[in-house]
Amino acid sequence: MLSIILLLILYLSFSDLFFPKEQTDFSMFEKEISAFEEAQKQITDSISKERSYFSDFSIHEADSAERFSFNPNHLPDEDWRRLGLSNNQIKTIKNYESKGGKFRTKADVKKMYCITPEFYASIEPYIQIPDEKKSFKKNEPPTSNFKPQTAVVELNSADTTELKKLKGIGSAFAKRIVKFRDLLGGFVKKEQLLDVYGFDKEKYDLVSPQVKIDLSKVKKININSASVDDLNKHPYIDKKIALKIFMQRVNKGNYSDVQEILKLNFADEELFAKIAPYLTIE
Repeated sequence: MLSIILLLILYLSFSDLFFPKEQTDFSMFEKEISAFEEAQKQITDSISKERSYFSDFSIHEADSAERFSFNPNHLPDEDWRRLGLSNNQIKTIKNYESKGGKFRTKADVKKMYCITPEFYASIEPYIQIPDEKKSFKKNEPPTSNFKPQTAVVELNSADTTELKKLKGIGSAFAKRIVKFRDLLGGFVKKEQLLDVYGFDKEKYDLVSPQVKIDLSKVKKININSASVDDLNKHPYIDKKIALKIFMQRVNKGNYSDVQEILKLNFADEELFAKIAPYLTIE
């Protein structure tokens, strides 16, 4: 047994000298590892760029975003920057437009992959895209709400039906004009339309050439017989002024001229000029 053990030990000790080990070739395995690592690097770089893309947007928006009404179609780069987009995002939108892309609805803006849901929610109320279906053809009058030029309307006698024939005047404004005219006793000049609730300069410029005024139809208040309430009903005469006009008549007798109320020192000449056309002593 000792002899056998000794022979085995000798064999194990010197076998390498007679039978060299076969070398394993790991080159293919190493190539596969290198290819895998390169693919992983490309994926990581792509993710980093995407994160950087939207990170750039978030920082840009937080620092300098503005909100204003805009049409996204062919919007200048500078305006997109004002809204908060980065250069990369603007480039994406411009590429879309250069290929014939067009924003026909607000939802089309939302579909752009460079627009985040949070950003879209913040700009959605400001997007204004004209409705092409409602656009009128060149040299063709609109088919709805179009009012051809009519004869000039006399303000102190026209009813709501006649007033609605004027450009820019609908039912609401026609009723307001008639109501204010009745409180006044009639218009003495066109500019008084600006005293009608909601009647602005733009509407006045549109309506002014279409109207005229007949001063003979103006109703006046007799300051020698009117009560305080009668005077106070006029839009330009408050209760304090009405009371002073009334008490002057009670204390000193009837007025001989409308100009006498200037002596009451209740107002300046500008206010007197507004109310004088509505006063009479007869």
